[in-house]
Order: sequence, then structure tokens, then C-alpha cells
Amino acid sequence: MPSLLDTPVPVNLFDFSEISVNDKQPLITNGLGRDVTIAELVYLGGYFGDVVEQDGITNGLTGRINIDSDRIIRTEQMEATDTFVVGNTIWFVAGGGGAAGVLEDANTGTDYAAGIITGFGGSAGAHTYVEFRPFAQRLDAADVSAQVIINTAGIATNVTDIATNVTSIGTLASLTTTAKTDCVVAINEVNAEADANAAAILVEQAEPKTLVFPVTVDASSGIAVTGLEEGDEIIGLRIICTFSEASGTLKLTDGAPADISDAIICAVANALTEAATFDITKTTLPASGAIIIAAGGTAANIRGILVIDYIPA
Repeated sequence: MPSLLDTPVPVNLFDFSEISVNDKQPLITNGLGRDVTIAELVYLGGYFGDVVEQDGITNGLTGRINIDSDRIIRTEQMEATDTFVVGNTIWFVAGGGGAAGVLEDANTGTDYAAGIITGFGGSAGAHTYVEFRPFAQRLDAADVSAQVIINTAGIATNVTDIATNVTSIGTLASLTTTAKTDCVVAINEVNAEADANAAAILVEQAEPKTLVFPVTVDASSGIAVTGLEEGDEIIGLRIICTFSEASGTLKLTDGAPADISDAIICAVANALTEAATFDITKTTLPASGAIIIAAGGTAANIRGILVIDYIPA
């Protein structure tokens, strides 16, 4: 394997030559179809840099270029009629077999993003030189320029999306609220309407409701009344008897169990009876809810439909 210092140089008194020890001068093959000269900017093998070989690199042969990003490059290898702006990206159009590549002020297709412009000579359209700081490059020849192009396209897409979203959001003038010039006022108006609606809901919930609960199975041991919950207040109870059972009764209790109503007759089919008394200290249901209990005669045979009036919690 040849030494890394086996780089041909013109004869000098001390036969001196050098190469970057941190490998910022990769070895590349010149495939441009022409020889390149020392200090010429090239884009070869996925790398962008300047030729450092004293004799240049002959077409088809290998040589080293400098890809170090920790520097500022000044060159006349540019499109003099362009308009270079400090802070903008500078782009390199790779040369071919006919001529060297040139630096330009914009991407005209698949140009290489070479670095950031730091200065220039002359004026727009008549530049004498350009200065730029190269972008850092990976030593595996990954194309940094390609990612710059992708990111630039992504930014443009995001800007378009933002504009689209702004259009989708609409304007204050399109609000259905009466306030159309101040977003905070409009939101406060909506909040006020929401508060009013919430108050109306509370009023509606406070109005008496009716629950119909059929007793279709043995209730002698008690059946939990579904549809009622803790805090509901019982204010009325009627029973439509659906099966004749002499001396049959039904009563409503809480889960303690403590009687809410007296024992209501449920002995003759189709008869409608109503609770005569309520224990007002028990009518607001505890967490255990409400229980219906059958008694009298053959308690297991008592059947009826409970019609319960209550105020929701």
C-alpha cells in the first residue's frame, strides 16, 4: 500500500509534500472527461471541494480534493452575471468534458448546495469574485446538497400548508357570533352562551321526571330499581297491578333498607293504587339506590308496574 504522502509535487529543495491527517482530503476519481487543475472547484464522487494536487487530476485517474468546511473560499469560478447575496446559499453547477463548473446564486435544477455566501467583489450582474463558507460534508460521500434541496422543498410545502390552514381557519368576519372584530370578545360571547345553556340544563334537570319500572319476577327479597341514582328525590309512586294476588302489596325502600313509601295494595289485576304516605327523610336516595319489595299473600307471585315520579339529582 503506497504512503499517503506519495502525492506527486513539483521538485522543491526539500521534496516537501503533505496531506490532511484528519482526512478532509478524500481520494476521488476524475470522471469529467477532461483534466482538472489545482484549485479548481469540482463535484466528484459525491464530494464538493477544490483540487489540491499540484499537477491537477488527469481524466480517469485519482487525486485528492479538499472538502474542509472550516474555512472561507474566495474564487472567480462563478457565474459573474448572477446576483450574489451575503447569507444566501451558493450553488455549484458541476462542469463536464467541455468546461469547469461554476458557482451560481440559485438552484437551477439539480445543482449542488455548496455553502453560505460571505462576500463578493463587484456588483450584481458584474461580479469579480465570490466568497463562501462550505457546508460540512460526511466522509462517506453522503450528498449534503440533496438534503438541503429536500429541506428547501419541505419548507416551501410547509409555507403552502400554513397558507392553506389559515384559509381553512377563516376570518373573524365569518364568525356566527355578533362579535366579528375581536377574537377574545367572540370567544367570551360563546362562553356566555355556553354558561346560559348549562344553567338551562340544570333547570331542566330539576323538573320532575317519571320512571316506569315493571316487576316481572319475585320481589319478595327486594329488587333494585334501575334508572334511579344517588341524589334523586322520590316525590310520587303509583302501581298498576298486573296479576291478582290476595293481600299483595309493594313498597319502595332504600338500600338500608328503610321504607320510603307505605305498603301499596297490589292485589287485583288492572287496579291502579297510589302510595298514601312517604317518609320525607328517606325520599332522597342514598348511594344504595331504591329497592322494591313485595309482601302479603304469596309474595313471590305479586306483579305490577311501578310509576315513579322523581326529581333528578
